[in-house]
Amino acid sequence: MKHFLYLHWQSASSAFSRIVRQPFGSLLNLLMLSVALALPLTLYLGVNSLQAWVGRLSATPQITLFMEMSAEDADLAAVNSTLRKHPRIKRYEFISKQQALKDMENRNGLSGLTEGLESNPLPDAFVVTPSTLEPAELEMLQKELSGLPMVETAQFDAHWAKRLYGMVELGKKLTVFLASVLGIALIIITHNTIRMQILARKDEIEVAKLIGATDSFIRRPFLYHAFWQGVLAALIAWGLTLWLVAIANPALAEFAQLYNERVDLQPLSAGELAIVVAAAAALAMLGARLATGHHLRQLEPR
Repeated sequence: MKHFLYLHWQSASSAFSRIVRQPFGSLLNLLMLSVALALPLTLYLGVNSLQAWVGRLSATPQITLFMEMSAEDADLAAVNSTLRKHPRIKRYEFISKQQALKDMENRNGLSGLTEGLESNPLPDAFVVTPSTLEPAELEMLQKELSGLPMVETAQFDAHWAKRLYGMVELGKKLTVFLASVLGIALIIITHNTIRMQILARKDEIEVAKLIGATDSFIRRPFLYHAFWQGVLAALIAWGLTLWLVAIANPALAEFAQLYNERVDLQPLSAGELAIVVAAAAALAMLGARLATGHHLRQLEPR
């Protein structure tokens, strides 16, 4: 077991030393890989920030339940009890007909309006804030609430909610698509890099095969070379995203202040960074495995 671990340690350290000894060529490859990784990471940070901003919006879609004019206190109590226990309702507010009329007077400067009216023409209402932004669930909730006792109308801005939810979902799908495409690009780039290394060391590999070296022994340094490339490229990509966050946040804060909002990009968490590094290393090693598997079969000793 110690010998097995020693061989892996030797291959890993040798591969890392080879990268360090060729700084210019290694840096070009790492920059190319890191840019490919930084693009989906940047989009991911943008989508996460958009979701966080949406969660803080005070103008989240609200469903307004207008009660029948003949609704009594028992009807209001029944609706209030249902809303309080509903799992898809984040919060709600009851606005009595008297409060609604008073607010309308204050808002429009119509003091004394009630003196010319025989009765209050406004209904009691409940303003409901759902706990979801998904359009399908909002529509189901609207239909459900419209069937409550003595509810005349359940109204909300479905188009606004659909547009907002659509923006977030589009960002998620673009992130997945871009990550998939550039993940394949990472495999191809690593495959080509390892292929060139194998061809450059063709004679050395043939001699190793003549003296009985196994394919796994020959393949190991190339896999570790790809592993280090993936890890270093992911760390450089993380550095690029940190730089983006540092330069973008002041401009975003200044822009959001015009609308009395707070929007900022958040860097990757430690867990997210670990996932990115592991995924980059795995994809790079996959490219190396494909390259070595293909070319080692062709490099038989003469």
